[in-house]
Amino acid sequence: MPLNSDSKSASVGVNGWMYGAAFFALLAALAPFGVNVAVGLSPVFANNVNMDADARAATVALFVLGLGLGQPFMGGAADHWGRRPAMMGGLLLGLLGAIAAAFANNDTQLLWARFISGLGFSACMVVPRVCLRDLHQGPVLQRNMATLSNIFAVTPVITQPLAWALGHWFTWRVPLLALVAFVLVVIFVSWRWQPETRSAGTLAPKWGVWLEVASDALILRTCLTFAFANAPFFVVAAIGPVAIKQSTGVSGGVIAAILGGTYLGFAVGNFWVRRNASWSSTLLINQGLCLIGASMLTFICTLWWPSLWLWSLALTLYAVGQGIVFPAGFSQVLEGRALQAGVASAVIGTIHMTTGGLVAWIAGSLSLAQDVSLVLVCSLVSGAAVLVWLWMKPAVVHIGMK
Repeated sequence: MPLNSDSKSASVGVNGWMYGAAFFALLAALAPFGVNVAVGLSPVFANNVNMDADARAATVALFVLGLGLGQPFMGGAADHWGRRPAMMGGLLLGLLGAIAAAFANNDTQLLWARFISGLGFSACMVVPRVCLRDLHQGPVLQRNMATLSNIFAVTPVITQPLAWALGHWFTWRVPLLALVAFVLVVIFVSWRWQPETRSAGTLAPKWGVWLEVASDALILRTCLTFAFANAPFFVVAAIGPVAIKQSTGVSGGVIAAILGGTYLGFAVGNFWVRRNASWSSTLLINQGLCLIGASMLTFICTLWWPSLWLWSLALTLYAVGQGIVFPAGFSQVLEGRALQAGVASAVIGTIHMTTGGLVAWIAGSLSLAQDVSLVLVCSLVSGAAVLVWLWMKPAVVHIGMK
């Protein structure tokens, strides 16, 4: 049953089509849009602002780092002041950063602006998921989480080629201005239609609550597994094009098509969760980790057989596995913390995004060939995900009959 809210705006038609998963997916689209604008612009930056490979990777890594570091503030704000104020405050901060990035005069200004944008848009990572948790439970929550995370599969397919084309035909500022325009649309939609779904009893931004949620055995295990399992995505986003080109020598257009196509694998994983939403989150995460493990073995094989088809298979297997772990992990964490949904969402999101940003930065900074760095780093963090999931099982107390 949906949770009740004291807000009149949440009580009128909150379960209709306007406030369904598709509505919150529109709000959540902003964060991956901002990430993948930089991914698509990466080859264009080199010709327009003379950015080296490390700086191009930093435009992705710093934005992702901002998405991770901003989530604790947005989660606490969502629980303390409400879902709508947290969303609007984050969007306005993100808008300032997006405008600053579009009109940056040098690399330093651009990178700082990207970080500020990430801080603001972290609200898009927290608030929509929290609203869904306010409204739904159990299989319905897991199904809607899969719908919400599918936006991560759709957005790069559209944004990356669009950003590259606009930057190639015009200037690198045009795709960033497109991001500004999208932010303005989302601000209007959020201000006009977003419901206040916070229920009574969700005031939980105190530091004691953060420690309580973060130290919960089930949540900590899921958060760490989730973060390590999804970290290779950020590595691929940051250095994937260069790594595949070094390994296979194919053109940039083919690589862009391969990377864009693999996002369909993420959609397949989400579809699997939607179809089997009645299954436990633990079972679904087990399935996703098996596919991620298989993808890492395939990645390792590319070091000896650098085939484009082998790279495509590895990326697709990983995308499907990530597509399963992503909604199942969020559902498991949020289901256990109904009264601190903002804090719980921020905890898993912060660990996820900061781990991904740092891992991507490390992969791009290693003094190795980019394809070797990608395979090495992705294999290590994926192995860590499996180890955490197997070794950090929460204790189960069995009560026997006397």
